[in-house]
Amino acid sequence: MITQLRPLIADALYPIKAHTLPAVCERFGLEPGTEREAFDSKTKYAMRRLEKLSDEKVLAVARAVVEAYPDDKLRAAIEQLDKIGRLVSDITRVNLAEALNEFDLGGRRGLLELFRKHFPDIDSKPSYRNSMLLLSHDLDQHMIMNYDWTNSEGLEQVGFLSCSQAKLFRFLADVVDPIRRDEHEQEQIVEALNPILSRDGYILRIARRRSGYPVYSVEETTPVGAQPADELISERLNSFDEGGVHAAWQKALDRRSTDPEGAITAAKTLLETVCKHILDGANRAYGENDDLPKLYNAAAECLNLAPSQHSEQVFKSILGNCQAVVGNLAGIRNKLGDSHGQGKRHVKPKPRHAELAVNLAGSVAMFLVSTWTDLRGNSAAGPRQASPN
Repeated sequence: MITQLRPLIADALYPIKAHTLPAVCERFGLEPGTEREAFDSKTKYAMRRLEKLSDEKVLAVARAVVEAYPDDKLRAAIEQLDKIGRLVSDITRVNLAEALNEFDLGGRRGLLELFRKHFPDIDSKPSYRNSMLLLSHDLDQHMIMNYDWTNSEGLEQVGFLSCSQAKLFRFLADVVDPIRRDEHEQEQIVEALNPILSRDGYILRIARRRSGYPVYSVEETTPVGAQPADELISERLNSFDEGGVHAAWQKALDRRSTDPEGAITAAKTLLETVCKHILDGANRAYGENDDLPKLYNAAAECLNLAPSQHSEQVFKSILGNCQAVVGNLAGIRNKLGDSHGQGKRHVKPKPRHAELAVNLAGSVAMFLVSTWTDLRGNSAAGPRQASPN
């Protein structure tokens, strides 16, 4: 793979004027040369010097060059070699592109503006249908004028499936930028993409706010310093349901530090959603206005997790504590969450309050889902009583 870096470095340096190339190459640690040699062939000038370097030095030069003269092919090659963090798979890229078929990709700013910003070579790549036209003309013809290309087909044409991961993540963040769409549509797209990204250990998360609107970025689900439990719970909830349950959990995670009140409300919503999924799966009726404690008690009975269903004191105590946690979460949400109007003496929750509520909700939700999955997985083997341990 290192051998592929040398021509990619030379390509990245090619736009530099021949009379300045020797000085630029020296700045990156390459052997000195003359302007005449560079005028003869800029590519050969760089390659002669790169061939003399060790693989380790070539990689160092590549990193320095791509920062000074951004080149996406070079960056993608460096990502493959460094593998800092996790690389999204080809399958994930295809699934992301297909998920975007459901949305107006460019939003308020327009499709070609979005493509030109991230894939500027659409105005230099030739059209597939006419040598006098460009790829940008194809995109206009098939995605704006006639709508006979899906978003995923257009994304494949511009290089979405092969670009560097850094560019991929910048593109996704821009797709949900508040300058392109309102907050409701932002959330819809994020909820569609996050279950796909999370399979490779990434997620679209609110990074900051601009004029009060959420600005997203793609981040690792377990970056350095993050709690490993986040990923464990995410994996379990994602396997249970890629729609409402995982989306509710992710919303709670996203809002812990930036919107504590919203995170507390989302934590309660997560538990309500899990309980309703279990009750639906067990064909147990519940009222639309049933509160969280009532839903939890009904789901716990379905799973044989109600304290009254056990005689062992230790199990009765543990399950009773779970019941109390759920009841207190509902109380925290009513006291500190954002779903009710608050008076003058309203206490604003801090991120640590949100973290406690979200972590408790996530742990209880994972316990319920694991018990439900275990119960369903063993149902084929005959009648079996669920156990809390």
